[in-house]
Formats: sequence, C-alpha cells, structure tokens
Amino acid sequence: MVLILVLQGCSSLGVYNPATGRREFIMISTPSEVAMGKNVHRSIAQQYKVLDYSEKWDRIRRIAGRLAAVSDRQDYQYNLHLIEKDEMNAFTTPGGNIYVYTGLLDKLKTDDQAASVIAHEIGHCAARHTVKKFQAALSYNILSSLLISQIEEDKTKRVTALSANTLMSVIFSGYSRQDEHEADRLGVKYMHLACFDPAASVETFEVLKSESEGAEGILLFRSHPYIQDRIRDIRGEIPLLERKYGPRPSSCL
Repeated sequence: MVLILVLQGCSSLGVYNPATGRREFIMISTPSEVAMGKNVHRSIAQQYKVLDYSEKWDRIRRIAGRLAAVSDRQDYQYNLHLIEKDEMNAFTTPGGNIYVYTGLLDKLKTDDQAASVIAHEIGHCAARHTVKKFQAALSYNILSSLLISQIEEDKTKRVTALSANTLMSVIFSGYSRQDEHEADRLGVKYMHLACFDPAASVETFEVLKSESEGAEGILLFRSHPYIQDRIRDIRGEIPLLERKYGPRPSSCL
C-alpha cells in the first residue's frame, strides 16, 4: 500500500510527454527499454520468419524513416521488421521495434496506406504506450527494486530478466481503446508532417473493415475500438491537422 501511494505521488511529478500532452511517470529508462526490445526480437525471430532485407521490407523501411523523423519521441532508433504471415496485423515492442505482417502489407496498395499503419505504431511508441504496458505488467516487487536501485546497468539487467513468455504475453494483450485512439491521432499527425496523405488512414481502415467478419467488423485485438468508430474519429481529425500543426511542409507540394 505504501508503494502504491509513492507511485501515485511520483506520477504527478513525472516527465512531460509532448506526444500525449501529459506528465507521466515512467520507471523503465530508454536503455532498459531498448534492451528489452532486443530480447523480445530474438524470441520473435525464433517463432516467425522475419523478412528483413527483402524488397518489401525496404519499402516499409523507407516509409518509416520519413515518419520516424517527425515523431515526438527521438531518444531511440526506430526499427522496422516484416513478418511473413498471412494475417492482417502489426504490432510494436519496446525500444521502437515495429513489426508488420505480409498479410497486411499485401492488402495496402499505396505507400500512403502503408504509412498509415506504420505511423499508428510510431504513435504508440511516441506516447510510450508500449513501455507503459510493460511497466504495468511488472510485479510491485520488481518495481520497488527498480525504484530503489540507483545503478542504470542494474536496472537494465533486472528488466531484461523477465521471461520471453511474459514479454510476449504483454505484447499480444492489446492496448486500451484510449491508447488506440491516441495512436490514431498521432499517426495522422505524423503522416501530415512527413508528406503522406492522412486520408489514407481511412482507406486502410476500410480495407480492414472489408476483411473483417460481421456487420460491425471484428476488433484487431479485443481491446481495439470498432473500426467504424476509428474511421469517424480520424475523419474528424484530418481537417484540424493544419490548424494544429501548421501547413504541410513545402517539400510535400
């Protein structure tokens, strides 16, 4: 109970996150997060066929480079990975690692549509949704050890010591609906700033909707908002982009 009160008090003294516009208490440092991501990637590479250095991978890597350059988070390098699997999915792991399935990429015919998926995942990174999920999953005993420890190297070792199964479970557990809407909002912002057409986000959701089952469409994850709700919100956000973030760069014209 004491630790819970301490954490709640510290959250009000956290660091301002420009992506979310909120002060947030993040106990997992960037070096620890990057180390976790590398650990998870090794596990993913053992379970899936990763097509890095392929022609398709080169396409999304170039798209991601433009989007990463305008992200609100610049304290690590973003890494794009392509997984060979006939599934409409993409996900993010700690440390800026983004994975796109070939089943999804093959359905997206334009670079703007592919950019909408990657921009959304970069939005999760910038808002620190991924690391906050991992932080919440850590036991209070581990959190207290991290809080007391003053040695960065020790923090990294403690965090990366989590089993790969635990980390993978957290990855595929999905985000809250609030997080998904926030990543959508950030995604169209980054598309606007990186000279992609934000309206392609709606096109991508229409593709997802057509591939889904049922009248309302299934959720990509159990916690994802319904696709139609996200389409509605993005359509409302797009007309506000220039007023919020300024005109699109002249290089876009």
